[in-house]
Amino acid sequence: MLLIFPGYSIYYPEKVVIIIKKSSVRIPRMSLSSNELSVIHNKDPWMPMVWSAALPGLGHLCQGSYFIGLFLMSWEILINFKAKLNEAILFTFTGQFSKAQEVLDTNWALFYGVVFTFAIFDAYRRTVEINQLAQLERKQSQRYYDFMHMSSYGINYLSKSNPWVAAAWSALLTGFGHIYNKKAFKAVILLIWTVAIIAFGNINKAIIATFNGQFEKATEIVNYQWLMFFPSIYLFAMWDAYNDAVENNKLFDEAQKAYLKKEYYKSK
Repeated sequence: MLLIFPGYSIYYPEKVVIIIKKSSVRIPRMSLSSNELSVIHNKDPWMPMVWSAALPGLGHLCQGSYFIGLFLMSWEILINFKAKLNEAILFTFTGQFSKAQEVLDTNWALFYGVVFTFAIFDAYRRTVEINQLAQLERKQSQRYYDFMHMSSYGINYLSKSNPWVAAAWSALLTGFGHIYNKKAFKAVILLIWTVAIIAFGNINKAIIATFNGQFEKATEIVNYQWLMFFPSIYLFAMWDAYNDAVENNKLFDEAQKAYLKKEYYKSK
């Protein structure tokens, strides 16, 4: 169900909440463009920390810091390859400690430690600050909502999403769940990296070989250096798509409630 609500005033018994233009509001509740919907809301700071630990950059993506997230992901993957860190981790987990020492390039590994630590720290810091802004936004007497944005680049609007559908599309192919949620920039970042990981890791070839019972061939053709990136980005995409859908639904309900109060509530 869609609902159009232009700028208006809502009268409550205790105070007045005025919904006005975005430029007149100090902290906007949302931002709507032709291909993107951004929402400011509270988030548990520990979750971006966890995702940053899984793969630096993911914690920033779930906050909407797309450029920083892409930079940290790209830098982390580059350093990981130079240090051959994934191979060293794999050998360590399989008890081949001597091989792990041989393949690991400690010069690049030291760079990785800095990127890894910063990503975790900054993801937590940003989440705490965004939570403070979200609390201040709710206390404003003037709030901003937008329903529809139309330009030569496309049409976008507020609507409800099914969180499980978003998670399911992300499970089929990372990025599609975010397209469903109107998160185009995040979808492009996740989709490009997922396709790169699957292609360079020979993951699809290994899956086909496994289904054909050719387990030794699957083990030989898969590139473990690329493969070990896949679980983090795959699980993140499903979790984040689900949570984005939940927050979008909260925004829609909030905006609809405000519009109905404006239209039908009669102050005494």
